[in-house]
Amino acid sequence: MFKVVPIPILNDNYIWTIIHDKMTVVIDPGLSDPVLKYHHENNLDLTSILITHHHHDHIGGVNEITNQFNVPVYAPYHKKFNFKYHQVQENSKIQLFDNKLELSVIEVPGHTLEHIIYHGNELLFCGDTLFSFGCGRIFEGSFGQMYDSLKKIKSIDPNSKVYCTHEYTLKNLEFLKYYFKDNEFYKNKHQDLSKSMITLPSLLKDELESNPFLNSSFEEFKKLREAKDLF
Repeated sequence: MFKVVPIPILNDNYIWTIIHDKMTVVIDPGLSDPVLKYHHENNLDLTSILITHHHHDHIGGVNEITNQFNVPVYAPYHKKFNFKYHQVQENSKIQLFDNKLELSVIEVPGHTLEHIIYHGNELLFCGDTLFSFGCGRIFEGSFGQMYDSLKKIKSIDPNSKVYCTHEYTLKNLEFLKYYFKDNEFYKNKHQDLSKSMITLPSLLKDELESNPFLNSSFEEFKKLREAKDLF
């Protein structure tokens, strides 16, 4: 059985930590101290680090963590990083916890050109590509690339839990309330979640049903993303 817990950092980042039999895997450690403290306080043994893309709030803690834990780091093939790592790309398989958990890699350019996501065993670690009721800002890719990347996510097991790296759910719902002014669902959902400290993970099947960035035509997706950038 695998447990996934968030280590909150910065303003709204989560370092997702998979736990199995006192062993762990961490995803996108933007800072080192919270990770090291969590492992020390809970007597946990870090075994691997997974990276989705190169932004500093996702990799800033890697060097210090690997100074303390001599563990493999997996990161996108299409980028050079300043730490030792194993290159992974589309369809790569990563064996974790002595082969008890296998995660597959999907390339999802858009937010950045090298962005990848990891999925398996109904777990989806999607970095800054998919958010609950939203999607990532397009910094390096094109609207077409991001749209195609989101289409890839639509083919993943809908029962998967969606582990985004940022707590953007309420902000995204505020935008959707503004953009779809007559939509009562988004208003009610915002009210329901407004008292939640942590709104993640979400379920992919819920995102497929209610996240307009996943279920719009390309033209509407582009309008949505442009409007969100200005919101």
